[in-house]
Amino acid sequence: MPTLVIHPGADPAYASLVLEGIVAELGEGSLRFAKDGFPSSVRSGRVLAFFVAEQPEKRCFLAFHDRADLDEAGLEWATVFGVVNLRPEDAGDAVLALGPTFGVRLRSQRLMVRHHAIRAWQTRRAHAWRQFVERGQAFVEHERRRTTIDRYRPVESDPDYVFFTAWPWAKHPEVNPPRAQFIELCREAPGLTFEGGFAPRRRRDVAEAVPLSAKRRYPIGVYLDRLGRSAVAFNNPAVHNCLGWKLGEFLAMGKAIISLPLGRALPAPLEHGEHLHFVDGSRASMQDALERLRRDDGYRRSLERNARAWYDAHLAPSQLARRILTPLDLER
Repeated sequence: MPTLVIHPGADPAYASLVLEGIVAELGEGSLRFAKDGFPSSVRSGRVLAFFVAEQPEKRCFLAFHDRADLDEAGLEWATVFGVVNLRPEDAGDAVLALGPTFGVRLRSQRLMVRHHAIRAWQTRRAHAWRQFVERGQAFVEHERRRTTIDRYRPVESDPDYVFFTAWPWAKHPEVNPPRAQFIELCREAPGLTFEGGFAPRRRRDVAEAVPLSAKRRYPIGVYLDRLGRSAVAFNNPAVHNCLGWKLGEFLAMGKAIISLPLGRALPAPLEHGEHLHFVDGSRASMQDALERLRRDDGYRRSLERNARAWYDAHLAPSQLARRILTPLDLER
């Protein structure tokens, strides 16, 4: 069994879906952490980098940043270079489009506890221990807020119920209007029970979101229960035009997705009318999509099945891991 040497700087919130797949494919015993042998840019938390201990020339660098900029040092260093938010013009044999990943609670929690402890021990400086405590707290918070991948599964949808919630963005206000319009349409739709809205913030610094705020924040278990029942899910590109976690969650849940056009490369096309329903962002296009998916059970169920099938083929942890590990010629 090969041993993967992982840089201990990766943020579990972003690397968890890939790590879940690697553990499923190779086993937890195949992973160890070390800080040497990596390019300096790997210090970023939204990067997962590793190499094969027995064959150190086999290297992998995965970037989960919202921005689409390529890490040139990582690209030069890596045998396999993968990016979540990849511009279509940058896609090719040298760069792997990962697709819309999202954070999950690792079923092997010891992996990340060891991750943080080793990172602090290797530096042996006072600030490293402070970072260890901070990272540990971040890990505990991530574990509290997220849930295991098996909770992301399709359930029967209700054509007369829609659930949607999202954070309002103060620093990236362009993300908010499509979401606000969808919330308004759902609230106005005859015969439709709508639940959710913009997640209430502790500081209400996004004034236009306040009238459309949800009455509560939803813990992850409640969120997934409500989302599973929802007739549709709404998606729009998020910060820096990124794919966002919601798209990955919607695909995993097998939802009938109404989406604005996507500007990032994918491991395979998401086709209009097959995997999701694209709209141009106008009120009329969104209203037509909502009404059609509510009344046309066959179309809605087709999108639900195909969304989940796309996830199973390209984004499920084991499939994601295989796309990364196969070019390295690795197997258990």
